[in-house]
Amino acid sequence: MLALHLRNEESLLFPVAPWDEIPDQELPTPALREGLGRAHLKVSTSVPLAQAWFDQGLRLLHLGWRGEARRAFAEAARRDPQLAMAWWGLALTRGAGARCAAARAESIYKALALSEGVTDAEQRYIVAATFLANKGPANGRHGFVREMEGLIERFPEDAEARLLLAGLLADGYEADGRPAPGQSYAQVLVRELLRTHPEHEGVHLAWVRLREESARPEEALESARRLRVLAPQAAPALLAAGRLFLRTGHAREAREVLEEAVAVEDAWRERESLPGSAAPVAGVALRLLIQACADSGRYGEAQAWARRLRARAEEASPRVEQALVFAAGALSGLHLRFGFLRAAAELRVELSAEARPSERVLLSGMELYARGLRALEVGQCSEVERICTALDALHPPLSEETRGDGRLLCPRDVARVVELAACELRGAWEAKQGDPARAEATLTRAIRLERRLRTAGPPAFSRPARETLSRIRLRFGREDKALELADALVQARPGSGHAWLHLAEVHLARGAASEAAAAFASCLECWRDADAHLPEVQRAQAFRAGPQRPNPLRLLRFEENVPA
Repeated sequence: MLALHLRNEESLLFPVAPWDEIPDQELPTPALREGLGRAHLKVSTSVPLAQAWFDQGLRLLHLGWRGEARRAFAEAARRDPQLAMAWWGLALTRGAGARCAAARAESIYKALALSEGVTDAEQRYIVAATFLANKGPANGRHGFVREMEGLIERFPEDAEARLLLAGLLADGYEADGRPAPGQSYAQVLVRELLRTHPEHEGVHLAWVRLREESARPEEALESARRLRVLAPQAAPALLAAGRLFLRTGHAREAREVLEEAVAVEDAWRERESLPGSAAPVAGVALRLLIQACADSGRYGEAQAWARRLRARAEEASPRVEQALVFAAGALSGLHLRFGFLRAAAELRVELSAEARPSERVLLSGMELYARGLRALEVGQCSEVERICTALDALHPPLSEETRGDGRLLCPRDVARVVELAACELRGAWEAKQGDPARAEATLTRAIRLERRLRTAGPPAFSRPARETLSRIRLRFGREDKALELADALVQARPGSGHAWLHLAEVHLARGAASEAAAAFASCLECWRDADAHLPEVQRAQAFRAGPQRPNPLRLLRFEENVPA
């Protein structure tokens, strides 16, 4: 979607994409490829190959593969130097921020210079893009929307215009679940496109992205499945489908499509003779694979994916500190999710002298947090207090830094993630000290911090604050309040056996045996392929097998089953 190209990007395993610094005219020629969909927009050229390359760039633009879209548009411009729309495409494939401002402006001025004599629709496309190129995506948004609305009014059958407009309007959701300004408008446009263009790959990807964070993500399940058929060679589209499957609790489908995304991008990288650091989608997909396996109770398989992710980071040349930090976080979070606190606390990564402050703070935060949980588990309360103080001192210096540009770790995002971890650990420690009121206040603040995290920032490495607060309420006899949070966790992650297990334990503490049995059944359904030796799996199976009611106090030791 267009918004992904023109706004600050997600912090990736490897922050530098191939050919980012190469001028458009010097980009290597890609291959004309199948498996990227069938989007088509007739442009003013008499060169058939220029039209073919333009269409490939348009498809890749819709599918979120910005670097490859840029190469395709550049080849279209080489095939027909007078093709104004090729330069329009090059302007849209440049990222957000001042780093790309000059390149965006150069491309759109070239398109404007060549636009005399092209069709009315093409001129309108180019004029609309000038607002984004000259003023940036934030300040130029209103002008772009108005021009695109005029284009749609004049050419109502043009699906590409409606899709591009919806892509820029997509704003996500507020912390309270309400759609942000523009989100509902974008959904109306894409709903209509689903009816009129059911075979358009970009429409299905747009619908998946629009519904992923909504209260009803299952509405996009069919689109996620269609993407695997319509665009099987587009790794970013497969990644989006995997996210949707994971969000809706379809862990097996998520694992399948995420593995496909890794294989597709690695095959593309090998064809282009690029190093492993040139595959950004694969890094995100591997992290999601670890999460999908953790939800399914497949600890052994998740460890294998985590080792593969770490090997990819360690093999990068030149060395990329951000990749090492992200890989370490994925493995540490996996250990925490299954309650292996000692393994998480003993994980060590050495950064070089060239590491940025944001990378050092994020890694230090992960290490301190894991050691704090371990200390809490063994009852070293003075050590927990010392670690909480150290975590509190880590994030303030980064909070005043400017927001990052591009895929590098944003210092302010890192500060928020570390502050969240410090708050969550302190709340757990206060509960251990026997102060539930203070712990509740601290964890309520942590929940607010959690809601403010940007999806483009680094993933949180602490436990979900809602789960920690739910366990504290349960420990101090507030079962009904704990149930509210446990229900919310299941709704957010319906495919997580850990969430269902916690809900079952809450029902047991309430004395609701039938509800507990149903929750245990859902837990075991999520874990039907889980590692049999895991204590969580054995507890759920013991409940289902035995007529006696398990002792909830034994099930609910606060330090057990610590989630990532």
